Amino acid sequence: MPDISILVDIADYYDISIPEIISGERKSEMMNEEERKIAKTMSDYATTEKEKIFKEMKLQSVMGVCALVLYWILHETGAYMYNDVLGKLTGYCETLVSVSVIMMAAFTTGSLSKVRSKSRKVFVFENFPKPMQLVVTAVVAFGGAAVIKLVLVYFFGL
Repeated sequence: MPDISILVDIADYYDISIPEIISGERKSEMMNEEERKIAKTMSDYATTEKEKIFKEMKLQSVMGVCALVLYWILHETGAYMYNDVLGKLTGYCETLVSVSVIMMAAFTTGSLSKVRSKSRKVFVFENFPKPMQLVVTAVVAFGGAAVIKLVLVYFFGL
């Protein structure tokens, strides 16, 4: 099955309807205008969702790379051992790298959108201001990364 965002283009190119593409059978000679509008709306929605996911992935990637570079610099120079603030920053960067990897995996598998839709039913998250949403998301992500790190250290000695 082709990507939903290109179904309209395929239908126009072959001069068939979207249901005909999906069913694999030719039923009519022309796609009616209502079907075309519905297909166009679906295509636009799918494209918008992809763009949103790509934007979030870029942000997570940039944050993870920056945290990794900063962690590497602090760790390799040994600066984290001589200053308490730099020690905490090193731990923060190490956790942020883990969180970024986890968040990218959640975005690419679609599990984050499932969690968001379930949390909206229980907890009215979208009514919070955007900065508060980011803070809550960061706290939850850091909590998850801390639990994973504790499990790795406790069970595997890493």
